[in-house]
Amino acid sequence: MRELENLKVAIIGGNGFTGAELYRILESHPRFNVTFVSSESKSGKFVESNMRSFAYHKPKKLRFKSIKELDETYDAVFACLPTGVLPQYIESIIPKTKYLFNVSGDYRLGDTELSHLFYPETHKYATNFKTHYFVPELSEIEKDAKVINLPGCMAVTSIYSLYPLIKENLVESNIIIDAKTGSSGGGKSSTEHHAERAQNFRPHKLHGHRHKPEIEHAFGHYLSNQEVDLLFSVYSLSLPRGIMVSSYSKLKENVSEVDVRKAFYKFYNKQKFIHYFKSNQVGINSPMIKTVVGTNNAEVGVYIEGRNCVSVASIDNLLKGAAGQAVQAANLYFDLPEDMGLNLQAEGVWP
Repeated sequence: MRELENLKVAIIGGNGFTGAELYRILESHPRFNVTFVSSESKSGKFVESNMRSFAYHKPKKLRFKSIKELDETYDAVFACLPTGVLPQYIESIIPKTKYLFNVSGDYRLGDTELSHLFYPETHKYATNFKTHYFVPELSEIEKDAKVINLPGCMAVTSIYSLYPLIKENLVESNIIIDAKTGSSGGGKSSTEHHAERAQNFRPHKLHGHRHKPEIEHAFGHYLSNQEVDLLFSVYSLSLPRGIMVSSYSKLKENVSEVDVRKAFYKFYNKQKFIHYFKSNQVGINSPMIKTVVGTNNAEVGVYIEGRNCVSVASIDNLLKGAAGQAVQAANLYFDLPEDMGLNLQAEGVWP
């Protein structure tokens, strides 16, 4: 049998936390071959010599380049640039790739007014290509789309916590989401000092976070036709990575706990990367951060008392919330096994 040909890929924005994780995953991927990695600040330097994950490896001869040096064609380009940067280059990137898998916030919101409000830099540059908002387990594949937008890390965690409830119309529309995130979510350029965050727990953004309209828009347009009204607040954890979301909702009249559990089982039972805890008891067998860090897994649980419903989800923000999710999406778009290259990130470390 003839060996399958590798797919040539590029990483745009490879020096950040997400770009480094993408490179680490793709370097062991059986089918994706990274031949270009961009970094404006590290241009000309060896890629692996500037990534701590490869400290004990003999580096390849691949060097960082400027985005402007992207002069070949690629099966896929992964973009993990700071929000507002990709639009400056996207018209020159699009002709050089079949798909662009976008991890940044640009192009996530299909509503033009909302997008102008929360992502004003995106609209300084004209676009004439089709985009698609893609949650690997929940969205349909649209192969005629050119830009595949992956959800924000806190947005996708919230979506996992709520999707069965909203899709099956089991809860009232007013929902409270309490999101807690590790420090790597702020990226390498974060101005928050370690002394402020370590051994501390504090509010980060109680109102106005741009993942709120993303979640509302996802449920109202991308994933279902159900409108939701969210109170979305974010808190800073004294952890380098990981997200825990608690979503508080009210069951509709005549909706039972059995109805809820059937819905979660229906949507998550056969998913490779979503692990649904069926028990109503909180403890070792409930979602937590420690067991998902270092993996592409999401853990989900739902806990009911009367009509009060608390649904919980946890992920690693750099993997399931960014790099791992992007590779999972690319696998699906290229008709590869969904977990290809991701099964090494299969189990968290315990204890």
